[in-house]
Amino acid sequence: MLAFRQLCTNKLISNVLKSSVTQIHTQNALFKQSDTLKLVISGQSLQFPYVWLRDNCQCEQCFHRSAKSRTVDWSKFYLKVNAKDVQQGENFVKLTWDDGHISEFDLKWLKFRNFTAENKKIYDRAIYKPAKITWEGKDFQKICSKHDYDEILNSNQALYNWLHSLSVYGVALIQNTPNSATAIDKIVETIGFTRRTHYGVKFVVQNVPNTSNVAYLNTNLQVHIDLPYYEYCPGVNMLHCLEQTQSQGGENILSDAHYVASYIKQNHPEQFKLLTDVEIEWSDIGTEDGNEFYKLHRSPVICLDKHGELMRINFSVPQRGNYFPGPIELVQPWYEAWAFFLNFNHKFSAKFKTKAGDILTFDNIRLLHGRNAYEDSSNNVRKLIGAYVDWDEIYSRWRCLKVKLENIDGV
Repeated sequence: MLAFRQLCTNKLISNVLKSSVTQIHTQNALFKQSDTLKLVISGQSLQFPYVWLRDNCQCEQCFHRSAKSRTVDWSKFYLKVNAKDVQQGENFVKLTWDDGHISEFDLKWLKFRNFTAENKKIYDRAIYKPAKITWEGKDFQKICSKHDYDEILNSNQALYNWLHSLSVYGVALIQNTPNSATAIDKIVETIGFTRRTHYGVKFVVQNVPNTSNVAYLNTNLQVHIDLPYYEYCPGVNMLHCLEQTQSQGGENILSDAHYVASYIKQNHPEQFKLLTDVEIEWSDIGTEDGNEFYKLHRSPVICLDKHGELMRINFSVPQRGNYFPGPIELVQPWYEAWAFFLNFNHKFSAKFKTKAGDILTFDNIRLLHGRNAYEDSSNNVRKLIGAYVDWDEIYSRWRCLKVKLENIDGV
């Protein structure tokens, strides 16, 4: 009897909550309808909230043209703003607000920023970031595009093509690079500037027996991302091969960890949850060029954004700290999930060998990279010059080029 009463009470509460939610949704809908400007632009019926229009007024009083920055005084901003007069011309719309202020908007500018779900998808891919396409090792030769060094330096289209491929697939190869330790600098300058770390503006990768980093050995280099101990980790790694080993080893290993993460999520959800939930401490302690460093950062192996989309991978056996921040009961299952992740990255990896004149460019927070052991000789010393560039700079250059090359209206 008590159980029955409790069931009835729960149903009653549920119905009340549903009714309240319905009322809220209805009120919100009415609010949006009464506080939204409706326009027909190029035959398309669109809506723009008045508060957004007033906030984005393009007049000299509210917007600084050369700085492209809003200067409207928000300490005096009225959230319930409304238009008392609207005049639409062929290419513009003029609104007179209830306080007498006048705003004029170009219709192309408005259409570019319209609030439809379809337009949001278009804007995200056209301006925000291109959609990533994941891959496994057997498809590497198909997805790894080749780009000429001189063409990138002399052609905006070639530069855009390289950056776009790098953004979409996480890897691209630049060929025919001059045999110079400074050749990579010109490539970086087409984007912006390098990301300096405690290893310098650039770094040299070759066999150094008494080293501060195991990447500078000629033994097997396990797959990893570089510098997972940085909270803001360098986004793109560029490795210019000045001289490749003539020994049987030295092959590059690359794995799209986004592909692997998606595979594990679909087929092994418990391990995926451990890899996304459990924070791990990443560390690097040592001295480089007389500079002492003690870097620590805590983050899961697989980082997701608020939408559940893959955002960043952290993985490195040498740079995984020996302090485990999580509870003791998670240690064993987490290690099993870690082994899962490593094994699948090996399974779906690509193996290839760059040659002198190649610059291998890849997404450092998406792809795991490694290298097989090799042997130097007196007349053949494997040597690479490396540099990092942040994704912020790459996406910025990509957008600037895209707008110019595709003559996008309304930006």
